[in-house]
Amino acid sequence: MTKEQLRPRLCVIEKGPSGYGFHLHGEKGKTGQFIRLVEAASPAERAGLRAGDKVIQVNGDSVEQDSHQQVVQKIKAVAEQTRLLVVDRETDELLRARGLVCKEEYINGIPDPTESGQGQQAEPEEKSPVAETKAADTVSQSSSEKDMSDPQKELRPRLCRMQKGANGYGFNLHSEKSKVGQYIRAVDADSPAERSGLLPQDRIIEVNGENVEGKQHSDVVTAIKTGGTETSLLVVDPETDEFFKKCKVSPSVAHLTGPLPQLIVNGDIEQKVNGDVSATVTPTPAPSSNSSSSPSTPTTPSRDTSAPIVKPQLDGDKTAGEVGLSLSTSAAEAKEKVHSKRSSKRAPQMDWSKKNELFSNL
Repeated sequence: MTKEQLRPRLCVIEKGPSGYGFHLHGEKGKTGQFIRLVEAASPAERAGLRAGDKVIQVNGDSVEQDSHQQVVQKIKAVAEQTRLLVVDRETDELLRARGLVCKEEYINGIPDPTESGQGQQAEPEEKSPVAETKAADTVSQSSSEKDMSDPQKELRPRLCRMQKGANGYGFNLHSEKSKVGQYIRAVDADSPAERSGLLPQDRIIEVNGENVEGKQHSDVVTAIKTGGTETSLLVVDPETDEFFKKCKVSPSVAHLTGPLPQLIVNGDIEQKVNGDVSATVTPTPAPSSNSSSSPSTPTTPSRDTSAPIVKPQLDGDKTAGEVGLSLSTSAAEAKEKVHSKRSSKRAPQMDWSKKNELFSNL
């Protein structure tokens, strides 16, 4: 087999009555998991899996650095079907020699970085400074025109209708422990699912008009199979899914062309902030308004209102008492305590005729 013929293989295996029909194991001195045995006439053999293959991905997830148990769990995570991206020994060595990380897109051929590098180096030599400037202006103009003509993207759900083909619909359904719902892990190239517009990472909202957001994986699979040879999936991509969750609205067929929910953020924030401000700041404006107003405002009105409360004999302490009345409760109490301490420290009027009596009583 020539180097041009070496490439990874994507094996889509449907579970049979006796399982998938292959044995997985790890090898000492090597990283990764390998296929030790493929049973004859098994789903694994029909899918093209071979003994000695190294497993690169399981259902779209890289497993080259995973332990044996982690790889097994990822295979079991998707019921009834698994997708294995594998390489044989020669293909693995070719990828290492070219410094490439194996990808699913390489199933159509492994690129040669040396050849592509030469092509990229020759391109700048042909361009003159004037040509580069014109090219930059063209790119800038086209991007500007795109921004002008492309308004803000509307985040809407999508309805994907598909007819079952010879190999099924051509998509892989899975669930994630950290997320609620059923997701599209992978879409086969040139499949009914791809032609319907289904995309990887889409979350399924409805199956054939039935909402399945809170249902288990097996229930969603059953709902899809109930449609017979065709099915329709209402789905949302991650960005649209996040938008609807923030709006606290479940996507539906009505959102395909109808009005979208409004994301209200300022109202909630303002209500919360205003509540906090009114609770914490309201007692403080009184003294600040008195201190910033004209001299006539704090003197005349405050003396009139406080005259029945403050003794007329107080001079210096009277001002402090008046200011204390306009403060909050805690500040007024503090002023009152200071005032009482000052009063208690003052010596009482001494009747010098009873001087000896007072001292004897002490």
